[in-house]
Amino acid sequence: MSESRLLKIRLSLKGRPIRTYVFNQDCVLIGRNPEADIQLDNPGISRDHLKIVRTAGGYVAEDQNSSNGTFVNDAAIQKQHLRSEDVIRIGKFSLWLNLEDDRRGTTAASGPVATAAMGATTVLSTIELQKMIQAAHEAEPIPPPEAQPAPVGKPGRPRRSWALVAINLLLALVLGTGIGMGTLWLMNR
Repeated sequence: MSESRLLKIRLSLKGRPIRTYVFNQDCVLIGRNPEADIQLDNPGISRDHLKIVRTAGGYVAEDQNSSNGTFVNDAAIQKQHLRSEDVIRIGKFSLWLNLEDDRRGTTAASGPVATAAMGATTVLSTIELQKMIQAAHEAEPIPPPEAQPAPVGKPGRPRRSWALVAINLLLALVLGTGIGMGTLWLMNR
C-alpha cells in the first residue's frame, strides 16, 4: 500500500459533527483510554474499544473485545476491511472514513505545523513556544495603535460610565426603599 494514503475520520455524536482527524500512521487506537489516538470519554465506550490498522491490503478495523461492540455500516464486526465512505459506529459515536492521497507531497513543512496537520498533539517547551511567538512577531509586526480621539463631554466635567451611573441609581433605590420602610415602621409603632 502506498505510504501517501491518509486515513481521514470525521467523528460525530448523534449526527452532530465533533471533529475531523487525519492520520498517516500504521495503527489508530480509539477508546476511553486517555492515551488513545481518538479518546471518547463515554461510559458506552470500552477503554480500548477499536483499533484501525494499515495493512498491505488497506485499512482494517479490529474490535478489541469491547463491551458494546463495533459496527461497520450497521453490521457487527470483529475484524473488517475498510473502504472509503464506510461508517463505523461505536456507542453513540459515528466515525465516517475517507481514504485519500496525501497531497502535501515531499515539500511539506516540518515541525509543529506538519504534526498538527496530522491530527496529533504537539507539546512545546517554554523556550520553543517563545521562539515560535517571536518568529510570528517578526514575520508580521503589529502596527502601532491609532490615536484615539478624546471623549467628548462638557468642559471641566469628567465623562461618567454607564456602569457607574447604574450603580448609583441602584444604590439610591435601595437607600430610598430602606428609608421609606423605616418611616412606615416608626409610624405604625
